[in-house]
Amino acid sequence: MNRNQNQGSEDESFILSQDLFCTPDYLTPENQFPLKGFHDFNINFEEEDVPCPKSPEKPSTSKGKRRRIDSNLGDTLSSTSFGDQPVVELGNDFDFVGEEVTGMPKARDYVSHSAISLRCRVMPPPCIRNPYLESLSEREMDPFENQRSKFEGLFPTLTGGNSLSRYSTDFHEIELIGKGNFSNVFKVLKRIDGCMYAVKCSTRPLCREPERMKALMEVQALAALGFHKNIVGYHSSWFENEQVYIQMELCDHSLSVKNRPALLAAGHEAEALYQVASALQFIHEKGMAHLDVKPENIYVKNGVYKLGDFGCATLLDNSLPIEEGDARYMPLEILNENYGHLDKVDIFSLGVSIFDLITRSRLLESGIQFFSLKEGKLPLVPGVSMQFQNLLKVMIDPDPVKRPSAAELMERILKIAKH
Repeated sequence: MNRNQNQGSEDESFILSQDLFCTPDYLTPENQFPLKGFHDFNINFEEEDVPCPKSPEKPSTSKGKRRRIDSNLGDTLSSTSFGDQPVVELGNDFDFVGEEVTGMPKARDYVSHSAISLRCRVMPPPCIRNPYLESLSEREMDPFENQRSKFEGLFPTLTGGNSLSRYSTDFHEIELIGKGNFSNVFKVLKRIDGCMYAVKCSTRPLCREPERMKALMEVQALAALGFHKNIVGYHSSWFENEQVYIQMELCDHSLSVKNRPALLAAGHEAEALYQVASALQFIHEKGMAHLDVKPENIYVKNGVYKLGDFGCATLLDNSLPIEEGDARYMPLEILNENYGHLDKVDIFSLGVSIFDLITRSRLLESGIQFFSLKEGKLPLVPGVSMQFQNLLKVMIDPDPVKRPSAAELMERILKIAKH
């Protein structure tokens, strides 16, 4: 009995370790019960001469050997149906052995979807390359690439959007806290740890691969950056029903128009400038640019200012596509497609954002004010020190070379604070 159990477990592990699940069912091994003394040299020949009792007669039925399929599937799989169960047709380049079953309709050659599902379960999905990090080898990224290509047409049907929702299972949605052109942000409670988070969800299905990769840029940028106290924290992300979900740190609010009077009434604009500049210094040291710095993307949590929304983030070496942010906060060189100083683009946007905050007015998308800011012209703001206004003016200089770096900007703010 133990011998049979051990043999059964060996057969099962052997099948699971195959390069491909090529059989519709497990094969019953021949000679499953070997003769007594097969591995024993002390054989009792007198006992072996005793005739075996006659086996009972079996009912007369048509029987044939199970088909054995060659281990190399090739590219011969195609989806079809077999009775009530979806099956996969096999090509004609398989070598079958055994007698043909007579008296019964000939079954079509197939591999059931349960076998394919098992194959998908033991072979993980491919890794997505993060362009913001040093690249790995193709083998390190996807060690199953060769085997996966043989099942390429079957994976979409097995990994579609009909499974249980991770968003609904893991989170309790409380309220909508942000709405944009491409995504919505919800305040949620995570069921397993009882903590509050913000989950950002794309508003429309991402059906094509370029759309998915574009949506992943924000996720990859946040993951590559890591933790910084002045950047909205990133926790997790996943695809669900052709939409991307991003689990983020929940902040109190942003510096949008409706929140400005209460936030900056006490002259906190210098503190906001310093903390966001600290975030930009961290980002630029990582070789990245934000390209969408504006009040709506600056958040506050427990009095700490945090930069968020990395949907336009790119690399400073121009190795990734450039997607400019809000035109009201963009310098003239970006509008003219001059991408030689992307880090200084963030400095310009931060300067215009702080000016927008201290004036408590909404910038126009065109007109005299729009072009005056692009030319580095700032009107005087009552109640704000001239040193601070001059610093903002340097930040929005039309020449990007004359703008300070994030580190230099932080030093100047500290000097102003001392006076």
